[in-house]
This record gives sequence, structure tokens and C-alpha cells, in this order.
Amino acid sequence: MFKEFDDFKMQGTPWYDETKWASPMNFEEGVMTDTLPKSIYIHDVTLRDGEQTVGLNWTEEERMEIALMLNDLGVKSIEVGMPIVSEDIVRASQKLSEMGLKSELVGFCRARTDDIDYAAEAKLSRVIVEHAVNPYTNVYGYNADEQKVIDRVLKAADHAFNKGMKVTFMGWDVTRSPLESVMRVYREIVKRVPVESVVFTDSFGVATPRAVGRAVREFKKEFSCPMEFHVHNEFGMAMGAVLEAVYAGVDGIHSSINGLGERTGNVATEEVITALKVLLNIESGTNIQYVDKITKRIEEITRIVTPPNKPVTGKKLFWLESGVVVQAKTRMENAGISAAMAPYLPTVTGREPIHIVLGGSSGKDNIQYYLDKLGVSYDDTFDFEGTLAKVKEVSRIKRRVLTDEEFLEIVKPE
Repeated sequence: MFKEFDDFKMQGTPWYDETKWASPMNFEEGVMTDTLPKSIYIHDVTLRDGEQTVGLNWTEEERMEIALMLNDLGVKSIEVGMPIVSEDIVRASQKLSEMGLKSELVGFCRARTDDIDYAAEAKLSRVIVEHAVNPYTNVYGYNADEQKVIDRVLKAADHAFNKGMKVTFMGWDVTRSPLESVMRVYREIVKRVPVESVVFTDSFGVATPRAVGRAVREFKKEFSCPMEFHVHNEFGMAMGAVLEAVYAGVDGIHSSINGLGERTGNVATEEVITALKVLLNIESGTNIQYVDKITKRIEEITRIVTPPNKPVTGKKLFWLESGVVVQAKTRMENAGISAAMAPYLPTVTGREPIHIVLGGSSGKDNIQYYLDKLGVSYDDTFDFEGTLAKVKEVSRIKRRVLTDEEFLEIVKPE
């Protein structure tokens, strides 16, 4: 075990253990908040908002398979689709509803009674009733002023209650309005409808994380029901906005596997649950080691290739090529620090161990690692400098890392 510094302890902290090494700054005074929850639930929208990814449609069998995998992942609720869209969504929902899943199945409905009827036919126990709250969107897009919007939501909610379903209210196009204008609509609906929860939605990813944090705090002051946050990633701020919402006390996060969704997509489920666990030591009720399996399977189904450097699931995320990094990793691991050159070990999310590779930026430690890995005998006379130069040359010509066979070709006796 490594020797700790007196003024900088590692063992027993919320930001370090044998599988991770995050930032102690996350837990310092001035960063931590009284509203930071101990747990966050996940409402997964892969089957609904994820299906709005351009060119993507789930078959009935795929919808059921993914729902079962999300149940195994352990999300609190699954937005199984918009039942009025197609009969196969209704059929899949009916079948899933009879399986007694731990995750709650939720239907997505516009503020219309016919949408509610289809959700009832699908045997769903809860519906999200959604409507835009931005006055410009409503007046010019839906021919509805504020009162008409409220009336529509109330009518749809009452219809859902009469069908025996619980109701969550979700306003959309929320963040392109002043907060008080938004609060006025939510306030009226929550006052008159016993909603299960409310959803604050950044439909176009245009609110900064700081603005989201402020809005969540105001919502939590105003409403006693659980509050959820739904965000898109237009400017790459989705994960930052989620963390601000968490610091502000949000109860649940809407997310999708592999970040699928309209335009830039939703915040990725796998990124949310991993960030909560690693960065803030917050539980989400999910089996984080199932992440690799479900993300790979959905990549297979959709044929949408995950970028190799994507957070959490990128193929090359845990590949180490740089010589200085491999050297530091080796030395720190020998001292007893496992997560030295990554914030967490890949086994946390069910992935294979860190993979050292040979390429143009490799060093002598990479060479020694591969000699040992491949069982190549060597002694004090071995030409590390010459071998490294040849590895770099071949890698730069091929513009990729080398295979085991290519390395063996370089080091084979003349």
C-alpha cells in the first residue's frame, strides 16, 4: 500500500477507492450543497425519444428486447414509446406489461384524450402528458394561449385518471421562455392535478448548466412532487446541465442509451449513471456493470457507430499508447494506485481491462510490456531504442497502432 501524505488523504474518501480516482474538489465546501441528493433515479427514454433519432425505428421485437435490457440495467422507469404512433408499440407495451418488470413502463402522450386512449389500450400504468409551454411556440405553432394550454393538459390528465393511470406533466420548449412564465403554467397545473412528478425540459439544449441549476432550485422550492430533468445536447452541455440539476436537488434524470434522440440526442444513460457514481458517489439504483452489454447491443441494433473516444463506451477509451502515460501507470500501479491514468477502471462498467497499445507516441515501457505479454525473451543487450524507433516508423506509415503480429515481425531475430 502506498504511503499517504498527511495533508492529502486518499483512503476512505468518497472520491477514491481501488476502482476510481475522481476529484476531491467535488466534495469541498463551496461545491457541495445541502440539496445534493443521496440517490437519483433514471427515467430512460431510449424507446421513445431515442426512436426520434433520424432514420431509426424499433421493431416490436427490438422494443421488447431493449425494454427487458433496461429492466436488467435497473432504471426506475422506461418510456416505452408513444402508443398512438403505431400498433406495434401498443402490442409491445401490452406484452411487457404482463411480464411484471421491476421498471415502470410509461407512455408518452400529447395533451389529447385520443393519445391517452391508446396508452390505456397498451396497459400502461403511467403516462407523461406533454405540451409546449413557450408562448410563441403555442400561439404560432399550436394556436393556443396560456389558458388553452392549461385546459388541454387538465382535460388529458383527467381522462388518464379516469382510465386508472398516473400522470406526469412534462412541459417542452421550456428554457426559451422566462422562468416566471414557465412557473406560472406549471403552478396552475400542479395546483389542479395530483401529478406523480413534473419534468423540466431543455428541449433544444440552450440553457447553460448554471441556468438549469437555478431553475431546478426554484422548482424544488415551489413543488412538493418529484422533479425530473430532460435535456438535449445541442452544445455539448447536457452532462454539465445534469450535474447542476443534481446539485440543485433534482429527483430523476431522463436519458437514453448511447445518447440517442432528436437531433444531437439526449444525455446518455450510461454517462449519467457512471458520472453520478464516480464523480459524486451517488447511487442511481442501476447495475453499472451492465453498461457495456446494453450499450453494445443497442449499437448492434441501430448500426449507429459509437465514436471511439465517446465517454464511458468509446472503443479506444481505455487504450494507452503514450509512453509517458504507460510509464506512470506502471509505476503507480506498482505503488498500489489502480486507477492511475483513468478516472475509473473499465471493469466498473463491465468492460475489459485497460489495453496498452503500440504506436507513434509509445515508449520503452510499451515495448517491455509487449515483450513480456507475447513471451519474447530478451536480456540486457536488447535494443530498446532501435525497436521503439521501428515501431514508431511502422505506426506512422500505417497511421494506426500495431498488431501483435506486426510487433513480432519487428523483434524477430534476423
